[in-house]
Amino acid sequence: MIDSADPKVLPIDDFTMRPLQASDLDALAEIWSDPEVTRFLPSRGTPISREKTEQSLKSFRKHWQQRGYGIWAIIGNCSSQMIGYCGLRYLDELDEVEILYGLAKAYWQQGITTKAAKAAISYGFDVANLDEIIGLALAENLASRRVMEKAGLHYQKLIHIFNLDALYYSVQR
Repeated sequence: MIDSADPKVLPIDDFTMRPLQASDLDALAEIWSDPEVTRFLPSRGTPISREKTEQSLKSFRKHWQQRGYGIWAIIGNCSSQMIGYCGLRYLDELDEVEILYGLAKAYWQQGITTKAAKAAISYGFDVANLDEIIGLALAENLASRRVMEKAGLHYQKLIHIFNLDALYYSVQR
């Protein structure tokens, strides 16, 4: 059950965003088991193991406690199922806050990720009082680049991070 009175819960059209919970492990593991979903992640198409998914989920949940912002589960309003994730993560490697997202393939090309990214960025500026949010994408990930651009981020430079050459986008408050 989603607590709509919780300020960290973001109702958006056909879906709701709420902070990730321990009970999201199965859904996140299923999303990350799809090589097409992980194709542009640092694992480069290798499905992410359940153990690594559980570690990431714990890290995401701890991030919320430490920083007051983090990664949301995207919950379909009709199904009440987790269909993806989107949110803000502080990157120690860059001393900056990154927008990140992923969606089960069945929900691609419906505008969900763009709406979720815009909501996360608004939360970052309006609630978490961030001054800047960055986004990273591989050059060949045209869909992610479009999401970032539609969400208001602008290309800045090419960087090398996580053993990958990535395009660096940013938006300021």
